[in-house]
Amino acid sequence: MKINFRNLCGAVAVLLAMFAYSACNKATILGADLIPGADDVNVKDTTITSIIAHNIYRTDSSVFTGQANYTGVVGSITDDPTFGRTQGTLYTQVSLPSSNFSFNGTNQTLDSIILYVGYNGFYGDSMANLKLNVYRMTEPKFRIDSNYRYYQQLGVDAGQLIGSATVTPKGLKDSISVYGVKQAPALRIAMTPAFGNLLLQQTTSGAFANDSLFRDFLKGMAIVPDTNVLGRNLLYLNLAATNTRLSVYYKSAEEDSLVTNFAFDSYASAHANYFSRNFTGSEAAQYLNTNNPAGDSLLFLQEAPGIFTRLTIPGLEFIPKAVINKAELAITEVTFGSNPTMDGIYTEPDRLMLAQYVKAGEDTVTSLIDYGSPTNPNLAYFGGQRTVISDFGVMKVVQYKFNIARHLQLLLDGKDTNFGLRLEALSSLNIDSRRVKVGGGNHSTYKMKLRIIYTQL
Repeated sequence: MKINFRNLCGAVAVLLAMFAYSACNKATILGADLIPGADDVNVKDTTITSIIAHNIYRTDSSVFTGQANYTGVVGSITDDPTFGRTQGTLYTQVSLPSSNFSFNGTNQTLDSIILYVGYNGFYGDSMANLKLNVYRMTEPKFRIDSNYRYYQQLGVDAGQLIGSATVTPKGLKDSISVYGVKQAPALRIAMTPAFGNLLLQQTTSGAFANDSLFRDFLKGMAIVPDTNVLGRNLLYLNLAATNTRLSVYYKSAEEDSLVTNFAFDSYASAHANYFSRNFTGSEAAQYLNTNNPAGDSLLFLQEAPGIFTRLTIPGLEFIPKAVINKAELAITEVTFGSNPTMDGIYTEPDRLMLAQYVKAGEDTVTSLIDYGSPTNPNLAYFGGQRTVISDFGVMKVVQYKFNIARHLQLLLDGKDTNFGLRLEALSSLNIDSRRVKVGGGNHSTYKMKLRIIYTQL
């Protein structure tokens, strides 16, 4: 049953009529296990479908990428027709092996120079090529003690290409052996011989005297995806991994098979992650920040920083006095009109998150009481996890459910406020990119629904 709350004066009467109705439909999507026994005449079961939902995209100044944030996302997605383009660039420094450093021996000759960055996984197509270029940075004050927001592009000299590689995520998961030593999985980028020879020429009276002078010489390196070619994946990298380093392989007049490592120092090496989204031409673009009074029929959710949803469920405070046994918000993926191949590559978030706004018209949110303690949440009760409810091979549908019975009870008892809810994709990473398209409150087939089972008093 759909409830029209546009006329606030009639909201109470409509809700009273709604709560007098007891349904016994065993709806597959909402879950038959929630329906009470028919002999419990005081227990009512109803569904609210008048949820108003808006897609919101804005710059999120709370997402930082410097200081203690050592993970980063590098790569590009250029062919997602639903969510558009995504790009990640990683900036980093390395440190001298020691002050007053010099290479071993005399008459050194370069064999190769490789930049290694710890590898934690990928998002997208594991078999697709990803072309990455490394440039020297020009950022004048690139510092370890600075926090960099994800939308800050730092200075790079596009004329100083010092390395490049074309990789596939599948190929990065394997370890390799270098000079007989097994190396952990890492992104490996071959640097140019010109850059390697430039390092071999440095001395203790110049760039190798100390880290400060070394960083005047090499302000940093930017790992940049080539967005002029097809991009279908993002790499999750870990600068703090023990195998993150710039390795110079060389020989001297006295010895062969020498190697010197310029390691990433988590206490001294500046780092940042530029991450951008471009929705131009995508399906999502026409639904962003619409402020449509009726809400958006399709919702587009991305892990931060990305699109989130503001939900309004009007009239909840006018529900007749009752004990709420169950209040379940169901959010269902919409696959109609989507490309199953693309949806199989660019997968859904494992979990969504629901929080409540604390003031009208403001962005500050707090945890719902159903979530439990922020340090020890009761996720088994609260929900939000991804569940496949229909799978036909190439086409599957996922759903997310939240139990908000305690929040609803507080609203009934006048102990909480109804300023709306924020729905977003949740990731343990500072920056992530999984996404899902779901139905809003006014979608023709997969409406967002709040099912309430209550005992009338």
